Amino acid sequence: RLDTLRGLSDQLEQCQKSLTDYLDTKRNSFPRFFFISDDELLSILGTSDPTSVQEHLLKLFDNCALLGFGRGNKTVVAMTSSESEKFDFRTQVQVEGAVESWMTSVEAEMRKTLYTITKEGTFYYAKKARKQWILENLGMVVLVGSQIWWTWEVEDVFQRVRDGNKLAMKQFSQKLTAQLSELVDMVRSDLQKLDRKKVNSLIILDVHARDIIDTFVRDSVLDHREFAWESQLRFLWNHAEDDMVINQCTGLFRYGYEYMGLNGRLV
Repeated sequence: RLDTLRGLSDQLEQCQKSLTDYLDTKRNSFPRFFFISDDELLSILGTSDPTSVQEHLLKLFDNCALLGFGRGNKTVVAMTSSESEKFDFRTQVQVEGAVESWMTSVEAEMRKTLYTITKEGTFYYAKKARKQWILENLGMVVLVGSQIWWTWEVEDVFQRVRDGNKLAMKQFSQKLTAQLSELVDMVRSDLQKLDRKKVNSLIILDVHARDIIDTFVRDSVLDHREFAWESQLRFLWNHAEDDMVINQCTGLFRYGYEYMGLNGRLV
């Protein structure tokens, strides 16, 4: 009996090793599967129902609570955040083959669609009233688009100072204060729940941006080469790369286009 038990134990260990190796191949194919447990991954792999991934999405993505499936669950057409904000994919993703295969396609389409939406939203910032632009765009596009244009405006202020306008920074601070007042008025108005969350996050971002400029005014920071400016996170749309980049000191980072929904912000 002891030999039998030892034999069964060895076989169990071999089965466990084989199962672990199998799950690792799935995780290596779609690395986000590393964020969920073996049991959760097995529950996805053990069914032919593509909607079985839904209950695990918040572990797989930063803030995606639901995937929008097309007719017959044959395609993925949209993403919805935990706050119920939603965006549609520009290209439908076919639900075909292994789950790790079409989930990789979902991830790629998320980034591709958000790249396009962000580029369009950033372009139209200067062509519409800010209040209208905020209400028409996704929360993450509103935040990052505002940061891109704030960076551009600060650089423009430095240029105007070089051209002789020594009051340009103070005038820009007054403009930012006026924008903040407009956002406060929006919050006090009759807004939809999602729009209110969007504006609240933007207020936090705009207060931080205004405080930076007030510091520049106080300390007479009037050149773009000064460390006080170089040390800030500077969001730019790089026309040569046709993509968003983030600079800080000598560091340069590409924007990831991970769907953020309406997550709260610190700064």
